[in-house]
Amino acid sequence: MSLLLQRAVGAGLLSSVETMVTALTEAGWVRGTTSGSWSYAVDPSWTVESSDHAPHLSIFTQGEDEHEYQRLLHLADALRALIGSGQVGAVQPGCPDPDWSTWSGGDVVLSLNAGPQRRLGKHRLPALLHLAIERADTPSEGLSLDLQRAQRLAREGSPIDRWYLPGDDLLPDDVVALLAADPDPAVVAALYANAGQRRVARGAL
Repeated sequence: MSLLLQRAVGAGLLSSVETMVTALTEAGWVRGTTSGSWSYAVDPSWTVESSDHAPHLSIFTQGEDEHEYQRLLHLADALRALIGSGQVGAVQPGCPDPDWSTWSGGDVVLSLNAGPQRRLGKHRLPALLHLAIERADTPSEGLSLDLQRAQRLAREGSPIDRWYLPGDDLLPDDVVALLAADPDPAVVAALYANAGQRRVARGAL
């Protein structure tokens, strides 16, 4: 965690998707099947969800009961202390907020939250710790689909570019067809892993 934060604040972690992926890999994270998803080799209870447009990432871990929630609160306190100590670089705390702790440093914004278990309709959502590392010049939800960019990356992008591309729920049919015929099995797997979400997104239009 410390390595990612250091690179985010002082070494341009989010300057490009290649830089972000290199840092994740060197810090012990392993790519999953779904586009943008990573797991931590040392402790699989930690996950990353990331995007390439523009590069940003969110780190998560969760717990199923009150004991686990207390553990998440301690982890959140330790992260606040680490960031506030200056060990990851020079950051400025954001405005006081009852739910989120935020800091800005260089070109990034850090956001941290630990929330208890809760219910959403019939579903019970676990307690969750969420650390977001985002570009200061980009909305936290990322940028909207750039059709020309998507077509170019599907044809000419690097394997990592093409692996991230299926994470966009609004890909047009021609880009989907290109990715379905991609020579990299990881790209094809990512495309099919997001097929259900694409159907949902198209149905909502």
